Amino acid sequence: MKDNSTQIAQKILDFLVNSNSVSVNDIMKYLRLEPNKANSKFVSNILSQLLKNKLILKNSKGRYFIAPKKTNQFQGTIEITGDVGIIKTNNKRFEKIIIRRRNFNTALDGDEVLVKLLAQQKNKKPRGEVIKIINRAKTQIFGTIEFDGDFYFLVPDDPKYYIDFLIPKKYLNNAKSGDKVSARFISWDNPNKSPIAKVEEILGKTGNPEAEFNAVLKEFDLNTKFNEEIAQEIAKIRPPQNRKYSKRLDLRNELVITIDPEDARDFDDALSLKVIENGNYQIGIHIADVSNYVKEDSPTDIEARLRGTSVYLVDRVVPMLPEKLSNEICSLQEGKLRFTYSVIAEVTPSGKLVDYQICESVIINKRRYNYNEVQQIIETGQGDNADLILELNKLAKLFRKKRFQKGGINFHTTEYKFILDENKFPIQVFEKRSTDATELVEEFMLFANKIVAQHIKVLTKKYGLRQVLPFLYRVHDEPDGTKIREILAMIKSIIKKDVDPNNVDSKILNKYLKELEGRPEETTVNQLLIRSMAKAEYSHQNIGHYGLGFVDYTHFTSPIRRYPDLVVHRLLKEFSLTKPSEERIKYLNLFTREVGKNSTQREIIAQEAERTSNRIAFLFLSIDKMGEVYDGTVVGVTTWGLYVKLDELYCEGLLRIRDLVDDYYVFDEKNFRLVGKRRKKSYGFGSRIKVRIAKVDFEKRQIDLVYEE
Repeated sequence: MKDNSTQIAQKILDFLVNSNSVSVNDIMKYLRLEPNKANSKFVSNILSQLLKNKLILKNSKGRYFIAPKKTNQFQGTIEITGDVGIIKTNNKRFEKIIIRRRNFNTALDGDEVLVKLLAQQKNKKPRGEVIKIINRAKTQIFGTIEFDGDFYFLVPDDPKYYIDFLIPKKYLNNAKSGDKVSARFISWDNPNKSPIAKVEEILGKTGNPEAEFNAVLKEFDLNTKFNEEIAQEIAKIRPPQNRKYSKRLDLRNELVITIDPEDARDFDDALSLKVIENGNYQIGIHIADVSNYVKEDSPTDIEARLRGTSVYLVDRVVPMLPEKLSNEICSLQEGKLRFTYSVIAEVTPSGKLVDYQICESVIINKRRYNYNEVQQIIETGQGDNADLILELNKLAKLFRKKRFQKGGINFHTTEYKFILDENKFPIQVFEKRSTDATELVEEFMLFANKIVAQHIKVLTKKYGLRQVLPFLYRVHDEPDGTKIREILAMIKSIIKKDVDPNNVDSKILNKYLKELEGRPEETTVNQLLIRSMAKAEYSHQNIGHYGLGFVDYTHFTSPIRRYPDLVVHRLLKEFSLTKPSEERIKYLNLFTREVGKNSTQREIIAQEAERTSNRIAFLFLSIDKMGEVYDGTVVGVTTWGLYVKLDELYCEGLLRIRDLVDDYYVFDEKNFRLVGKRRKKSYGFGSRIKVRIAKVDFEKRQIDLVYEE
């Protein structure tokens, strides 16, 4: 090679100065090098040296860009909400930089950007300006085509897109005004002009239920079908037969029951309970033995790993496993013989764990209950197997009380159940809240998950290993101090009592939550506290679970719908048979690391898809409510207005600051509230307000509200 390493390095730097971000292949082409192994290694070595010298940087997608030279420049991913963007840095002084819309300079949500700090005002949060797009994020946009008489535009569904996209006629792909489409981002170089996109697929008409709900599948890349290879693999699987299974604990004669939602089809957990001779309880938590059918690295397993989780949308379920497995062969259906993986624990009447075993088993579900049936038995003391259910409930309440005493936080989350007509049009919604019946099941699942996570330490000790065996944990880090202090300040304004912002002890948090039970602000405060917490994740490293107050915790109880649970089953089985080799341990350490990352990412995507599906359903429910007046609670405060949750409809709408007509309101950033200039009336989280539904906007997936005196 004629050029030496120094000259090649300088050429690469020159190339990067005039580029956004480039791959190794881009650099090879620029240098006119043959794409062979030797040249690739040569260039990679030079890049490694440039990285080491901090002359260049590498982004999360493995692309290279020139390192910023000034200390007031930072690189990060921009997160945009409304007119405000944020990037997080590793700099302790400027951990979070706020970017106003006028300083986005063509940046879109999720883009990797270079930001320059602007002149800082005293006691104000750091502000910045995007000066370079390093790497564009999501290139697919979903929305509605509009025509203004001269040009066609795409109005995005996702509110994170703060601008409409120009669609040149050559890129329309036969789409017409009013069509719901999937489009691909093409380019955006000038912030004074519209970004350009190209229609890739027409999904239907905006406002049509089928088109709107199908758009969610496309938007989050959710695949409802399984390929032929998987279909052939599943076709060979047969359910267990009514015969003897010598390697499984036979529990066919035990009273085993399931408790699930009324419309559930995948029953992956069952319970049993009996009093043994010494007066202690023997609890059985029996989980569908999916790992018996889905083998490691089989086509079905690889697909499940990619999906990570089942996704529960308003109009359908996108399952992690094919329905023949999830709803039939693995599902613990009433009266059917099924393979299970059981945690059988001996517990004293005071709730102390004395002994346990984890074993493969075979059961017959003697009775399938839904939550409403169990709740009625708990309240009346009457019904089938009432004695069993009442004892289960008594133990569950004992577990729950002990959990909160040891540091668990009593959060209340809210879910919604929509009723659809034959055209998938939402006609009714119910708010699903915790009951004794749901808490009963929850506590026994937590109990089993905790035992399983602790059992890994027992197996590690058994094999005399220094490092804990490879495993997959469900972890939850301690909350960020700054965030929790901000939330506690808001809680103080809501409950009108002294709140110490520096005290985040779980018992104190539980006290605040208890005081708000039954009040309109209860849901808002729960949401605020949950938002202030770190997100629960899957990880190969055990840091404990702050929200539950557990030192050891995993997910074991839902292998039909969560891939980490399936992995945990396999690891337990493997480690219970023999000590793994060093090579196997090395592999499993890498494997659990990657599965943890992917499963966490897939869970986030599933949650976003479910929230979007709910948002669309609320839009349909609100169509014929336009003009009606509702009382509501403020659940969000921004520079542009208030987000209000309506009491009867449960949906959220936007009341813009300009539509608060009784005064001129300004945003009090420190206290997260809007304050009237003349009358000093303020609206913050939890404030009550009367509003009217003015518009239901499917293009923006938004309900617009106006103020009512």
